[in-house]
Amino acid sequence: MFKKPSISQLSFGDTTFIAAECQITGSITINGNARIDGKVEGNVQVTGDLVVGTSACLKANIEANTVSIAGEVCGNIKTTDLLELNATARLVGDICTRQFKVEQGAHFTGSSQLLEEVTPLVLHESGKELHSSKEKKRAITQG
Repeated sequence: MFKKPSISQLSFGDTTFIAAECQITGSITINGNARIDGKVEGNVQVTGDLVVGTSACLKANIEANTVSIAGEVCGNIKTTDLLELNATARLVGDICTRQFKVEQGAHFTGSSQLLEEVTPLVLHESGKELHSSKEKKRAITQG
């Protein structure tokens, strides 16, 4: 009877809504969360979570914390956490995300790259840049 809500069903505090009747051409930057049900052509950058409704049609590159898609998106997507394709989603583009969830029925055409935890860069005493803490350990044991 009760199911765990998906991202698209959650209620957010300060959310920017773009209604189904709305058409936007150009770049959009939103501080906080957003829900798009209309048409957008350009780039979409959201500092929080983005929900793309079933009536939405985006021809846009998207950057957000999490993205939940139920409509159509043609463009590349980069998330810092989760990309979710609902059963009605249609996505054409390349993705880069930490987590990727696809429901049965969703369509995805493109390539995917999963982000891993980034290890901070460390400088060796000589000033030579090392790329990970493993290399730092190796440099210390050698020198």
